[in-house]
Amino acid sequence: MSSSSDTYASIRRAQLTCAYLHTNSTTHEFLFGALAELVDNARDASSKKIDIYTEPAESFLGKFMLCFKDDGDGMDQSEVANVIQFGRSIKRKVDQHMIGQYGNGLKSGTMRIGKDMLLFSKKNNTLNCLFLSQTFLKQEKLDDVVVPMPSWDGSTKQPLLREGEKLADHRLEVGIIMKYSPFKTEQDLLDEFDKLNKTGTLVVVYNMQTMDNGEPELDIVSDPHDIKMADPNAGERYCEDDSVLPERKSFRAYSAILYLDPKMKIYIQHKKVHTRRLITCLYKPREYQFTSSRFKRRSEKEADKAEEEYKLAQSNCRDVVAHKNEMEDPANLSKMSMADQRKLNKEVAEAQADVIMKKKTAMMKRKSTKDPKTLKFMFGINLENRKCCGVMVYNCSRLIKLYEKVGCQTEGGIKGYGVIGIVDIPYLVLEPTHNKQDFADHKEFKSLTRALGEHLDHYWSECPIASQGPKKFWETYGYLSEKLQESPSNEPRYLRKRMMDSTIYVQCDKCLKWRSLPFHSSLIGKDLPDDWCCRNHPLNEYKHCHKPEQAVDIPKATLKKVVKTAEEKREALEKELKKNQQKLEELQRRTGAQPSTSMDETSHRAASPQSASAATRVSGNSRQPSPRPRQPQATPAQRQQRVAAPPPKQVAKPTRTPQVQAPPQRAAAQRATRNLNADSNANEASQSQ
Repeated sequence: MSSSSDTYASIRRAQLTCAYLHTNSTTHEFLFGALAELVDNARDASSKKIDIYTEPAESFLGKFMLCFKDDGDGMDQSEVANVIQFGRSIKRKVDQHMIGQYGNGLKSGTMRIGKDMLLFSKKNNTLNCLFLSQTFLKQEKLDDVVVPMPSWDGSTKQPLLREGEKLADHRLEVGIIMKYSPFKTEQDLLDEFDKLNKTGTLVVVYNMQTMDNGEPELDIVSDPHDIKMADPNAGERYCEDDSVLPERKSFRAYSAILYLDPKMKIYIQHKKVHTRRLITCLYKPREYQFTSSRFKRRSEKEADKAEEEYKLAQSNCRDVVAHKNEMEDPANLSKMSMADQRKLNKEVAEAQADVIMKKKTAMMKRKSTKDPKTLKFMFGINLENRKCCGVMVYNCSRLIKLYEKVGCQTEGGIKGYGVIGIVDIPYLVLEPTHNKQDFADHKEFKSLTRALGEHLDHYWSECPIASQGPKKFWETYGYLSEKLQESPSNEPRYLRKRMMDSTIYVQCDKCLKWRSLPFHSSLIGKDLPDDWCCRNHPLNEYKHCHKPEQAVDIPKATLKKVVKTAEEKREALEKELKKNQQKLEELQRRTGAQPSTSMDETSHRAASPQSASAATRVSGNSRQPSPRPRQPQATPAQRQQRVAAPPPKQVAKPTRTPQVQAPPQRAAAQRATRNLNADSNANEASQSQ
C-alpha cells in the first residue's frame, strides 16, 4: 500500500477517504434523485440541452455506460480541480436561484449510480478530464481518494501541464484512466471531447450499481426510449404494477416535472422529453397567498453568517489600520515612497468600506428574520391521471417532495383525490437536504404541510368535484371504474372532453418559450412534434420567436377558515381516538402483545355493577378475592357481657336528596369501612364493661 501511495504522490487528492466516498453516495435512497443531480448541474451551467443516453460496455458491471452530455459553460483546469473539493461551491455566492448549493451533487450522484466516473469538459480552448474511480482505489489499495486530472490544448491536442507538473505526471494520469476505464488509448479519450460543442461537459458513469440478483438497478431494456427503475423482485419490471406512480418508475416521467419552469431541453436515449409546466396542465387552477412568520431558522442562519463576516471584516480593518500606523512612524515614514503611502491609504479605505457594507448587510439580515414570509399555494384538478395527486413541493423551481399528501388527502378516501398542489419555496425560507429529497428543518416543514392542508381542504370544498359529487364528476371525464387507481377511458368522447377542459401548452424548440394553443379536434390523442417551433403556431401574433412569452393567468382565491361547532370538534376527536386505537392494536398484533382494552370496553366496564367486585380483587401481584376484616376472638365472659348490654340508641339521620349511586369501587370501600367501625365499637364496649 505504501508503494502505491508513493507511485501516485504527484497526483491530486480529494483529501477524503474511500469509505467516505461510498458513504456519501448512500444519501440518495431514491435512485432518480442521483440522476437528477447531474441534470441540475447542467441547468446551473446555463445549458440549453442535455442528452442522457447509454452506450455498451460489455466488460463492466451492468454492461453499459450512462452518459450525461450538455452544452453549458463547461469547466477549465481550475474549475475541474474544484470538483474534487467536497463541499466547495461558488454557486450560492454567484446566484441564490441556482439549484446546487453544497458542491456535492456530482460526487454523490455519480457514485450512487455506478462505481466509476469520467468527466470531460471544454472551455477556453482547453480539454479537461477528471477520473473518480472506486475500482481504481480498491485495486491499488489506496486510502486517500487519488483523482487523475489530465488536460490538453484544444487546438494542438498536446498535453496541457499545470504549474509544477511534469510530462511524466500527465502520462501517469492518462495511463491510470486507460487501465481502469472503457477507453483504452489516449485517442479514445480525445475522441470523447469531439462529442461536445465549443463549450460543454460530458459525464460518463460505468460499473453500474446492481441489485441482489446481479441485475443493474436501472432498466434500459424494457423501453428503448426511457430509463426505468428495475424491480428487485425476481427481475420483474415496475411497469407491470399500476399502483406505482409513473414518476417513481420512469425517469422520462420524473424529468418531465423536475422543474417548475422548464428552460432546458432534455433528451433521454436520444428522444426529447415533453417537459410540463405543471400548473398549466391542471383544470380549474386557483392561487392562494400564504403569509407566515414561522419560517425563521434559515434566515437566522444567514443572519448569523453575516454577523460572523462583519466581525471578520472588523478584525481585518484593525490589522490594516495598525499596519498603516506602524508604517507612518517617523522611523519608517522616510523609507516609504508616495506610491506606497497611497497604496496603504487605499487599503485602509477599502477595509473601512468593507466593514460598513458588512455591517449594513448583517443588520438587514437580522431584521429580516422577523419579517413574515409570503408563499404562493396553487391547486388544480388532474384530469389526465387522477391517482397522481398530492402537493408537489419545489425549492428554487427544483422538485423536492413528490405528491405529498396533506389535509383531507391523508384520510385515504375520495376527499382530495385528483387534486394537485404546487408550492415553490425559496432557499432563504426552507433549506433542502443534501440529496434534495427532503427539507432540513422537519418542524418548519410540518408547519408548511399543515398550512397546505388547510388550503387544500378549502379548495376541495369550492371545486366542482365537491359540488357535483365525485362519482358524477369523474364519470364525465371517462373514469368509469369505482377503483380510484384505474386509468380513464380513451374513448374519443372522453379524450375530447379532457382536452377541451384543459389548456394546451407547448414549448418552442428554438427559443424555449411557452405558447398556448387553441383547441382543435386534430390534436385529440396526438403528441405534438419534438421540433415544434413558434412558426407552427396557428395564430399570427405568436408565429415569431421574438414575441414575449404568454403569461399564465391563474384566478386568485382566499382561504376562509371554517369555525367548527362543538359537535364537529367532538366527532373529529372521536375519529382521531379511533384511529390511534387502531394503530395501537395493529402494533400489538405485530409485536405479539396482549391487546389492550378498547376505550368503549373500558367505559362499559366502569359503568357495570359486575365490575365492583373486580375492582377489589387486586392484592399485590395476585387477583384473589380480598378477605373481609374479621372481628377478634372474644372470651366467653366478653360474649356474655355483649348479650347483656343494652342496644345502642338509633340517632335519626337527616333526610337527603337521593343521589346517583356511587361507583362500584367506592361502594366496596365504604362497606369495608363500616365493618371496621362496627368491630372497633364492639371492642370499646367490651373493654368498658
